[in-house]
Parts: sequence; C-alpha cells; structure tokens
Amino acid sequence: MHRYLAGVEGVRHVPRTGPFVLVPNHSSFADHLVLDALLTVLRDTPSFYLTKAESFTHPLRSRWTEGMGGIPVDRDRPGRELLASVDRVFGSGSALVVYPEGTRGPGWPLLPFKDGAFRFADRAGVPVIPVGMWGTADILPKGAVVPRPARARVVFGAPLAADPALPRPRRIAAVTEQARDAVTELTEAARRPTRDRDREAAQQLADRAEDVLETMLSRTDRLPAAQRRKQARILLGLARLSDPGNLDSLVTRARLAGLRALEAPAPVRPALLGSVRRPAEQALAEDPNHVMARYVLGRWHLMTPRLLGGRHEEGVHHLREAARLGAADTRFPMAYAEALMAGGHDDEAACVLRGVLDSPAPDIRTADRRRRAAAHYATLAVLDGPNSPTGG
Repeated sequence: MHRYLAGVEGVRHVPRTGPFVLVPNHSSFADHLVLDALLTVLRDTPSFYLTKAESFTHPLRSRWTEGMGGIPVDRDRPGRELLASVDRVFGSGSALVVYPEGTRGPGWPLLPFKDGAFRFADRAGVPVIPVGMWGTADILPKGAVVPRPARARVVFGAPLAADPALPRPRRIAAVTEQARDAVTELTEAARRPTRDRDREAAQQLADRAEDVLETMLSRTDRLPAAQRRKQARILLGLARLSDPGNLDSLVTRARLAGLRALEAPAPVRPALLGSVRRPAEQALAEDPNHVMARYVLGRWHLMTPRLLGGRHEEGVHHLREAARLGAADTRFPMAYAEALMAGGHDDEAACVLRGVLDSPAPDIRTADRRRRAAAHYATLAVLDGPNSPTGG
C-alpha cells in the first residue's frame, strides 16, 4: 500500500465500527483500490461500492468487481434490489462507498453531485463522511491496465450533518451541497499538503495503531492477532510517510517488536529485543516524560539478560517513572510493583499494589490486573510482623 500513497489524513473521522456512507471524488479505477486498502486497515468489516451495472456483464470483470465489494446499480432505473442490497450493507455494520459524481471525472474541478448517496444515508439514518483524493489518476489513468509508479494522497473529512427539521427533499439537497463543498475542500487539501497537517496526520495514524494493539490485547477481540499486527504495521508505515519522527509511532513500533519477541522461540528472542530498545530510547531522548516509552524500556531491561545489556535496576527506574506519569492506567503501576517484588522490595511493592486494588476496573484486562494484584498482595501479607504490608 505504501508504494501508492504519499499520505493519509483525517483517519480519526473514520469510525472503527458501524455503518456509514463514504462519498469520495472519482477520477480513476485506482480510487477503489486505494480506498478498499485503507478501509480494510481502519475497520474490521468489509466495505461495499455502488458500481455501474455494465461492470458485471463480462465474466472476468464481474468476478473482480464482486470481489471488491461491488453492488450493481442501473444508473437510469435503480430498483428495489438495490435498496435491499444497501440495507444488507448497513445491517451488517459495513461502509457503503458511493461516488456522487456518478462517473470518473477529470479530477479537477469536480463534476456535479448526484443525490443517491445522500438518499441512502438519510433513509437509513447513517453518517455521511466525505473524502478527497489526489494522484489516483496518475496511478491508473483512463485506459491503463497496469498501475504506474505514482502516489496518491487521501484526506478524510468530518461527518456531515443536515438540519433534521428540514423537509426530506430540502434536507437531502442541503447535505448534497454540503458534501460537494466538503469534497472540493478535501481534494484541494490533498493537492496541497502542508507540514503541520502531515504531523497531525501522523499522530492520528499512530493513535489508531495504538488502539489496534489495545484491541488485540483486550481478550475480547474476535480477529486473529496476526491480522491486528498487520493493521498496526500498515498504520505505522503510513504514519512514517507523513512524519518519520513521530514519537508515539516510534514507541508503538517498539511495542510491536516486543510482542513479537515474547512469542518467539527463546534462541531468537535476543535478536528481536534490539528493535525494542532503540526506538524507546530515541523517544525518551526527545521526551523524557513519554510514559509508554518508559514502560517499554523498563520491560525491555527486565526481559533482557544482563549479558545483552539488560539491567534490573534500570528497568525498575523506568517503570517507576511510568507509574508516576501514568498512575491512572493500572498497567504501569502493576508492572512497577512486579518489578519491585522481583527485586525483593516487598513493602514498597505492597503500597503500589494497594493503589492498583483501589482503582476502578472498567474492562476485562483491568479486572485481570486487579486479580493479579490481589494475589500478589495476599502473598506479601503472609509475612508476619510490624514490617509486613498488613502488620503493625
């Protein structure tokens, strides 16, 4: 994917779950490829595309179009079958992509918008999200079959909202006009990137990658861990395109490497651990208060043999800082408490564990952490005398 993308902005506007209508500008068949690849990374449900009925007449082309999530539409006489297909898309929580220009345009300026996409959204009560793209026509110009070595930029916009008090015809007309203005503005933004917007784009992509990792670790995730890691890697690669120095992206990359090392056979684990330490140290050199970098580096020192650079005392130091900076997130004090116990500092560990036990447990991982803290605390509490956690 990276080979065809110069940047992706506005991913915070793309819901991870739930149905919506996506309305992009349309200048190339590459639009399908780029959007489908992005939506596969940003969401867990397949996306569907309204596609002219002529695309389903040739057997090979029909198979490809169906594989891409194409839904046939007779642009002159859309029927009940189309409404039923759209209802199934929304009922499954998927996204429906509709090109409101109706056909491939020159790229700039945009063609007039048709209102079908907005009628679907209004009928189902789902959001409309605009998106502007630039450069896809260079990847696959009209008449080309093989993609060319060019790069596109994609800018997602905020969901559109029409006044619910308006009568339906006026409401649809209003949101159609809003959408054309929004897609025009987003396409212009895709044509003319700025450094500040690139930095913001990288941050949003890094945040999304971290969310993917947290979902993978939640113990309630239904997707395979390998698929989540792939999503996170692609998001981090896109973040690097926009801003190679984004610290959250660096640290999340280190977390991915750490998870890979934990699951690797013992003989190859040390070789993988090096890719954990470097980005975490780089992030801390720029921001000593980066809580996740502290946490990752602390865990690295505790995992790594002394012969290879691991230092228990360094690990405890970094985890102490992580617990101080991120006290509201129980994973940081929990890791610090366990490091203290491993070093024989039971009294201090008991105090930290008490804080974990007193924290709320809104999800399964936090509840598990509290149970683990309770077990540790009970072990420490068997110590008798005034210096025990419960003595005196």
